[in-house]
Amino acid sequence: MTHFPTAGGAYASGVETPNGSLTDRVYELLKDEILRVYRRPGDLLAEGELADRFSVSKTPVREALRLLARDGWVIVMPRKGYLIRPVRLEDVREIFALRDLLEPPVASLAATATRAEDIAALQRTIDAQAAGVGDLDAALGAARSFHIALAETSGNGRLSRMLVDLLDEVRRLHFLLPNVESHITSEEELHAHRSLIRAIADGQSEQAATIMRAHINEVARTLVRGFSGL
Repeated sequence: MTHFPTAGGAYASGVETPNGSLTDRVYELLKDEILRVYRRPGDLLAEGELADRFSVSKTPVREALRLLARDGWVIVMPRKGYLIRPVRLEDVREIFALRDLLEPPVASLAATATRAEDIAALQRTIDAQAAGVGDLDAALGAARSFHIALAETSGNGRLSRMLVDLLDEVRRLHFLLPNVESHITSEEELHAHRSLIRAIADGQSEQAATIMRAHINEVARTLVRGFSGL
């Protein structure tokens, strides 16, 4: 049996799987701990300690760490281990500069391609986000689903994957910056999402793009202020 920790730190058991599946599982668990800031920027990760923690050999741990390095979450430190990549103010600005390039055109396209059932699904994500007061993980998950669902209307898989990576970065920022945790369920955040749905449902492409750009810029300002206040 292989024992993996759940997000809360307790262990859950599962059947031993091929090494590739173990690598994927260790990757997801480590990435989740990085995103939730159980492992903070600047922390060192050692293969041996992680292998003991996950009750696996060093091989899937080493492969998972290699993938995390490829994706930019950790940095290889020769003869020391792996460093969780520090977060700079410039990183925050770059994340939102990219979102500003990608998401307004996505919102515009959604206004021409989204069906009634898609609108209903988007509304459910907003309802879940609003209900997530006091549950940061649930609220962030709902907001993430909202933005990803819009991206998927483009039919461009590469764009959707890029946005997933950017939203993962934003998720970590919310966990890293306690002074902005409440923003995800704030009136500004929810109003922006509701306004987007109205514009998309009415087929107002330009308005949807304008609202999305203003929304991204508002979130960027909030997180930059939060980061500067650390």
